[in-house]
Amino acid sequence: MYAIGIDVGTTNCKVCLYRLAELQLIKKHSFITPKKSSEYGSDFDISGLWLGIVDGLSRVATAVSDPENIVTISVASVGEAGVLLDADDRVMGPVMTWYDTRTQPQLEHIVSRIGESRLYEITGIPAHSNYSLNKILWLIEHCEHQTPASWLCMAEYVAFRLSGVKRAEYSLASRTLAFDITQDCWSAEICSAVDIPIGLFSPLVAAGTPTGELLAELSEATGISRSAKISISGHDHMVGSVAVGITEEQQILNSTGTTEGLLVVLSKPAATERYYQSRVSNGHHVLREAYTLYASLPSAGYAIEWFSHLFNLKPADFTSMTRWLMNKGAAETPTDSFLIPHLRGSGPPKRTIYAKGLMYGVEDRTDPEAFLKAVFHGLCYELRHLLETYESLTGSRWPSLMVIGAACQNPYWLQLKATILNREIVACKIPEAVSRGAALLGARGAGFEPGDVSLPAESLERYQPDAKSAERFDIVYQQIYKQLYETKIHIENQMNRT
Repeated sequence: MYAIGIDVGTTNCKVCLYRLAELQLIKKHSFITPKKSSEYGSDFDISGLWLGIVDGLSRVATAVSDPENIVTISVASVGEAGVLLDADDRVMGPVMTWYDTRTQPQLEHIVSRIGESRLYEITGIPAHSNYSLNKILWLIEHCEHQTPASWLCMAEYVAFRLSGVKRAEYSLASRTLAFDITQDCWSAEICSAVDIPIGLFSPLVAAGTPTGELLAELSEATGISRSAKISISGHDHMVGSVAVGITEEQQILNSTGTTEGLLVVLSKPAATERYYQSRVSNGHHVLREAYTLYASLPSAGYAIEWFSHLFNLKPADFTSMTRWLMNKGAAETPTDSFLIPHLRGSGPPKRTIYAKGLMYGVEDRTDPEAFLKAVFHGLCYELRHLLETYESLTGSRWPSLMVIGAACQNPYWLQLKATILNREIVACKIPEAVSRGAALLGARGAGFEPGDVSLPAESLERYQPDAKSAERFDIVYQQIYKQLYETKIHIENQMNRT
């Protein structure tokens, strides 16, 4: 038997077919997440995305001689982004990316009705324009000729198109700003305060729970059995954590992609004043009785993409450049140059959409290789700042971080993480962790328990900090990076108030 895991990402979408016995990846189809240019930047092209997923299902199904034995399809996606539908299930307005900032006026309206601290107390997440509720209010305001009937986050929408059944999943619900994290339900208080019907949100199901079966027309188009169970596996970072076994509070995951974040498993939400002041997010885990502490840095892989475009580098050129830096020993060579990578605003503990990137240490001799070093140094300093925030809040210290995602293909970045964070880095080199987690959750939810899904030792690569270099990086971090960070954020906040 087989299971399919779908990962709807910011940059790429992946449709992956696994043999259930040992959760072995049989076939992967990947395509660039289609977007449309707009006056605000870009929106998801939801029609193109859907066609890409159907095509991907068809392609992976041909990899096996018995596609009727594909028993589950489960979908993970980015958080915050979603689709507003009218009573006839027509898409209302644009499908905004999760990082879209046009909704700042809607956030200000929400805060004026409820208050930031009360919002955090209810939802466990800090007020921010990224969250779904802001997008819903913007769409209602700008689509006056249509009456909204339902909101579905991205994975929920794809699952709806596959099965015809609308359901919401807990980990995605907890990224909407309309979910009560302590009561485990949609917040009547928030919906009432902003004048939207609570019925806009679908009934909640646990990650991996079947919501229906594959529609007949899709079975015919893809060759996959009509009886295949469809489910929502949830928020991509949480889904990826399941794939690599991050299930206990003693562990911490660094999930990397377009963004990168730190995820810790909690037994209950931590929506106290101290956590609120640091702007870290509580959420529901995809594991039903667990919660998460999660914070995202908006630019990680995106900063690398930005650098590549800036210098017009092809992927092979970029790979060659990082390999050259690694061979040169540059991963252990501190410099005073770095980028504060606030290209799409800043993450915790000073989270704001008004933050801008800042390059420090540029000289007349700065070449593309030195510039790239500065980008990577800055990404690692930013991650260290977030890690220290976590440890200050929780009282824990994590001597080792597990890494999944794009960074695992870049030994230079991994060695820098180890040295600048002064921790062991364990790179989990399993392909497509999010799709794997989605397939695992979907299979279990449908009653199919895979065999041994523990990670093989050869999939884990360990990086240790260089002690001497760590001391020198620490000086730059403490004496320059943190000082410039605080000054920059202060100036930006002052400018925003004027």
